[in-house]
Amino acid sequence: MKRILTLCLLALGCSSNATRLQTFTADDLLRYAEERAAAGKWTDAARAYEQFIYQFPTHARYQESRLRLGDVYFNKKEYLTAASEYARLADDFPGGELADDARWRVCESYTRLAPRPQLDQEYTRTAIQHCQSLIALYPQSEFVDRARESLTSLNNRLAEKLFLQGDYYYKRNAFDSAIQSLDDVLQAYPTSSAAPKALLRLYQSYVKIGYAEEATQAKERLLRDFPDSPEARRVKDAATPPR
Repeated sequence: MKRILTLCLLALGCSSNATRLQTFTADDLLRYAEERAAAGKWTDAARAYEQFIYQFPTHARYQESRLRLGDVYFNKKEYLTAASEYARLADDFPGGELADDARWRVCESYTRLAPRPQLDQEYTRTAIQHCQSLIALYPQSEFVDRARESLTSLNNRLAEKLFLQGDYYYKRNAFDSAIQSLDDVLQAYPTSSAAPKALLRLYQSYVKIGYAEEATQAKERLLRDFPDSPEARRVKDAATPPR
């Protein structure tokens, strides 16, 4: 009978969906939500999960349903809404079995929002904060390794933004400003993917303004810390940097 009710609701469509959902049992709501999600009908699935969460707050699958509601928004690419749902679940049930899962998915949602390095990096920084929170709060979580991988990628993005700023100044012969930005890359993100590029540009900047000692130091650091990088190969045997 429950299966028949669910199938009837599917056939009737969404015209009176909200009203009909109120008449369903907990199991029917979950079944309907899962079926609609599996079919990619995210709006229907969200309505069903929301109705379940409102109507059955003491159900054994209540926390799971809140996580699944976040998943629905994530799959709709509504990452801010997804992050909000996940974060509320983690905050409401910090000791729950899904708390670390929810915290990881907040990190993942903001990571999806992180733009290319040339743009404002507010979402990147927010993603970093949430990944760090997961690692700090749940060090034994199965998601810690994935969070660390995300942190590496996110920090590379911030480092690349700083490098691009330094590169911009370098190409316009504003070497003092270039050196400041490139130093910022190396201080904040010394092991990032942008670090060898920053060292090369730093070396070139110092050569341009005639600071031989500083140029030598930048070259030696590049060769020491990133010996196999393309940037190191460019300066290895060069008396002067490539222009």
